[in-house]
Amino acid sequence: MDLTRIAERLEVRFGTGTNPPLRLALYRRLERLIAENGEHAYLIISQVAADAIGKQDEGRYFAYAVVRRLREQGVLRPLEL
Repeated sequence: MDLTRIAERLEVRFGTGTNPPLRLALYRRLERLIAENGEHAYLIISQVAADAIGKQDEGRYFAYAVVRRLREQGVLRPLEL
């Protein structure tokens, strides 16, 4: 399990979509989550990446689903005001 260069690998796999700065920020945030939470976060992200295979817009599906799944699992918490 390679926990390095996550943002770079996600960019290659799913591209940058219609809003590159936002998508790249997501990839960097996912990389930080893996650094902070380790294998648990990595497994969630890799499962969502696998689920995206064959979807009409794999990158869009991944971006939406990964945030939702990380929140459901308690890895990603909403920002406090």
